[in-house]
Parts: sequence; C-alpha cells; structure tokens
Amino acid sequence: MSKKVLVIAGVLLAAGTVAAISAPHFRGGHMRHGPQGPMFGDREGGLFGPSPARFGERLKELDTNKDGSVTLDEFLARRAPSFAHFDKNGDGAVDRAELEAAAKESADYWVKRFIKRFDADRDGKVSKEEFTKARRERFAMRDLDGDGRLGLEDMGPGLRERLRRWMGSDRGGEDRREGKEDGKDADRRGPFTLERVLGRAGRQFGRLDKNGDGFIDAKDLEPAAGERVAFASKRFFRRFDADGDGKVTRDEFDRLAKDRFAAFDVDEDGKITEADLPPMMRGRGLLK
Repeated sequence: MSKKVLVIAGVLLAAGTVAAISAPHFRGGHMRHGPQGPMFGDREGGLFGPSPARFGERLKELDTNKDGSVTLDEFLARRAPSFAHFDKNGDGAVDRAELEAAAKESADYWVKRFIKRFDADRDGKVSKEEFTKARRERFAMRDLDGDGRLGLEDMGPGLRERLRRWMGSDRGGEDRREGKEDGKDADRRGPFTLERVLGRAGRQFGRLDKNGDGFIDAKDLEPAAGERVAFASKRFFRRFDADGDGKVTRDEFDRLAKDRFAAFDVDEDGKITEADLPPMMRGRGLLK
C-alpha cells in the first residue's frame, strides 16, 4: 500500500482521535451545545440536509401536531428554549452580559469535561503521561490489525470502497494505485503511525500547558475559553442584532429562521408540505 494511501486513510480514521484529544471544548465539532452549536441558531440551514432520511426525521420532529405539514409556529417553536436560556431576566431581549454568561457556562462545562476525560488519577489536572495514554489507547482501538499504522485495512468496508474509488477516479489515480505518488509529499507527511500520533499529542500538550509545569489544569484552559466566549458574543450579535442596539429580541432571534421558512415554503401557502419538497423526496412519507 502506498504511503499516500496510508496518509489519507489515517486522516479519515483518526479524525475522531484528533478531535477528542485536542481540547474538545474549544473545537467547533465538540461544542454541540456551546458557543458554536445549535443554541446559537446556526443549524437551521441544514434542514434540507444531504440525507432524505435525516430530512424526514427533522420534518417529523417539527410537525408536532402530525397533520402532514410544518407551520411557521412549529418551525420556530424549537428555538424558544434556546432564547429563554439566554434571556435570564426574562425581559424579552438578550444583552451582551446574558449572552456571555451563557457562553461562559458552556465553556466552563467543556473545561470540566476535558479534565475529567484525561485525568485518570482524579487529581484535578492532566499530566503528559495521562494525555499520551489516552491518545495511545484511542489509536489502538482503530488499528484493527495491530500493525502500528492506520490504513485501508482498518476502515469499514463502505469507507474503504469509497476511498478506493476516489483513488482511482481522479487525475492522479493511476499513479497512486501503482505507488507512484509525489515522493516529497509522501516523505513529508509519512504514514499515520502511532509514533506520529504520539508526536502530535506531545505538541498539543505543550500548547495547552500554558505555564509549562507539566500539567494541564483549568487555569491553563481559561485563556482559550475566554477567547471562545468573546468570539461567541461577537458572532451572536453580528448575526442577530439587526438594529445594532446591543440587544437581541425574540423577533430578531427568529428573523433568519423566518427567512429560511419562506425559502422552504415554495408554494407560499404558509406551511411546508410534501408539495414543497424536492421531487426526489416526494412520495416517501416524509410528510403525511
């Protein structure tokens, strides 16, 4: 197997490893309920997602009275708990102090989860040995044949086949099948081996250990958490504060969602029905 195939396979297989190890509370993919997750209203655009089945599930969730259509009120109802979570004083508007408090609450939670995830001896801090041990164990779970590297043989059949087709369909597929890839690139990247994973873990640990004492604790993670809170606040108000007064009302919070509803309501009858679905999705019982 060529080195380049191993690189690609390793990256795909180890994506979860890298994300889980490298401060998950600061990465978008691991803040599902944090400053970059759906609590900020960022996911309505995925309603017509890539999978008809997934889309159907979402429609059924939104159609709360099960009448085969989704009204604007049903479309917006799922946003109410998020707005209420931000609007702590219940005055109908979210100001910066309220938003930052909610964002900090989320960031603090992920700091605690990070420490608990890696702090094997429960002393309130993560040593380099604990950090590396977690990476080693996660790698071992993915290295199905135990050869110390992640390749096609460690993938599920479906992903393995898709990657093989990709390797053979692009312009350089023939060279890659024969192992004639760019030697410089392959040598620089190298196969995704345990040694490479542990080397990356060491560098990540060094970046997170802000005071250089050989441990990662909550104080080491606070600066990054603060940056995330500040970014979340800036992004939230840029996105929702339409009149620029430093507060977001419920109407402003729902404004973009209303625009999306209007875009989905193709026949403009005030509800999303099967007639508004793409032709390939009709007749599948997504709405009935």
